[in-house]
Amino acid sequence: MNDSSRHADYNQNQDIESLLERLEGLVISARSVPFSDNCMVDREEMLVLITMIRDELPGELKQAKWLLEQNRQLIAEARKEAEAIMRDAETRMSRMIDEHEITQKARLQAADLLEKSNQAAQKIRSGSMDYARKRLSEIEEQLGTMLAMVQRNKKDLM
Repeated sequence: MNDSSRHADYNQNQDIESLLERLEGLVISARSVPFSDNCMVDREEMLVLITMIRDELPGELKQAKWLLEQNRQLIAEARKEAEAIMRDAETRMSRMIDEHEITQKARLQAADLLEKSNQAAQKIRSGSMDYARKRLSEIEEQLGTMLAMVQRNKKDLM
């Protein structure tokens, strides 16, 4: 900020201050209304002073009011966006929970299916072993019978 703008701000603030002092002086020196705290002032003079004060207010004040309104609008939009994000997050969380439950059920079903498959394989293996033993016993019996016959025939030849 250069010296001339500081000087202008000082003069502007000084002008506003003097106008406010003038307004205050008029209210203090105004005639009292009997039996009340009210007073009578010149309406036109008061309105002129108020207009002069408004005209002297710095542009930054108007800009600050505008910025404040913009800030309020941004906050309102941010709240709406935050609410939308929260709803979306809740929906996603709900889906993830559902998917997690489905995954758990699938794992339980897979484990159950694997257990049943292992039991069926064990049954088949046990049945195969029993069948193989039975067949080998039958073959052993047939071979024993054949061996006995071979030995008898061999004795007959001797």
